[in-house]
Amino acid sequence: MAKKKMSLLMKITIGFIVGVVLGLVLRENAQYLGPIGDLFMRLLKMLILPLVLCAIISGIANIPDIRKIYKVAVKGFILVVVMTALAIGTGIVFGNLFGPGSGVELSIPTAQAKEVPPVSFVQTFLNMFPNNVFEALSTNNMLQVIVFAIFFGVSLVLTGEKARPVMEFFDKAAQVMYKMVDLVISFAPYGVGALIASIIGQYGLTALIPLAKFLIVFHVAIAFFVIVIQGGLVMFGFKMSPFKFFKAIFGSITMAYVTDSSAAALPVAIKELQANLGVSESIASFIMPVGTNISKSGSALYQGMVAIFIAQIMDVDLTVTQQFTVLITALLASIGTAGVPSASIVMLSMTLGSVGLPLEGIALMVGIDRILAGARTFPNVVTNAAIAAIMARQENELTPPTGDSVA
Repeated sequence: MAKKKMSLLMKITIGFIVGVVLGLVLRENAQYLGPIGDLFMRLLKMLILPLVLCAIISGIANIPDIRKIYKVAVKGFILVVVMTALAIGTGIVFGNLFGPGSGVELSIPTAQAKEVPPVSFVQTFLNMFPNNVFEALSTNNMLQVIVFAIFFGVSLVLTGEKARPVMEFFDKAAQVMYKMVDLVISFAPYGVGALIASIIGQYGLTALIPLAKFLIVFHVAIAFFVIVIQGGLVMFGFKMSPFKFFKAIFGSITMAYVTDSSAAALPVAIKELQANLGVSESIASFIMPVGTNISKSGSALYQGMVAIFIAQIMDVDLTVTQQFTVLITALLASIGTAGVPSASIVMLSMTLGSVGLPLEGIALMVGIDRILAGARTFPNVVTNAAIAAIMARQENELTPPTGDSVA
């Protein structure tokens, strides 16, 4: 009888645990493991844009009905807005309920605080469209690449049979990119272990003490949002046990947590949706890249709670109207936040400024940003994956799972 091969999910879990132990034991010497984690991140980043370009074009080309593409996009966007609003509401409610900033005496530094110049809605909209797609690719502007890929994919569908060779080219190119994902992800246990060891070794436990209450309340709020709200979405929308669903996408959850980047988790998420949940390639390849740029549930929750936290430290009582303003501003800021590490710390300037809170509060959060960044990032992936699964179910785009799991 052949010996059962250990799943990558188990290998990543072991790598994560070993990384924590090494970080605590080696402390500052854990920095020497950093290059291993950096190499893994470089390999992931190398994949992202080519994968997004090929996957979206291939995915749209395999949905021959333009009306279906439009319907999936609209329904998916509505779910993104609803989940983001619920996330912000969760952060605000937990901030008010547990008062992580009440009674905390902290001096807010001013040296690191930088005001982000406001960008108009019109300019934000125009920035979505590339002047040159090759420039967008070379500068890692994923949103512009996505917009180009959507236009290109829709044009292929409208062109019809004449574009069949081009469709087949991008379909095969997407398959090659998926194989590259398999190769890179096989290195994940070592990369994850090195990354987490470096983080633990650098920050240790002492950095948590001054802001321990905030960190605890934040993680409790994240757990509530993931288990109750996102779990409810999965249970009622996808008709699956939330914990079974979380297990199916555990590889991408881990990747997002360790790298603090929902974009870095994108290749794994697309593979897991197809292999473990049976989501069609066309839906997974369309929803996940787009969702990575507009769906920021964890970041939204973070912004809502930080606004309450800063107000409590400053002994400012935010009215219901002001807290509603926080919700609306954080909603708009979160949808526009790029899927790259620590982007949401920059977007805090919009949220704090909307209710007159000092932008210097951002500097207070910089010190612990990397510590809680993983917990802030992985819910983004869960939301996107849940929406993709629900869309696949509603559009009859579910197929038997391949079992060729990446985790």
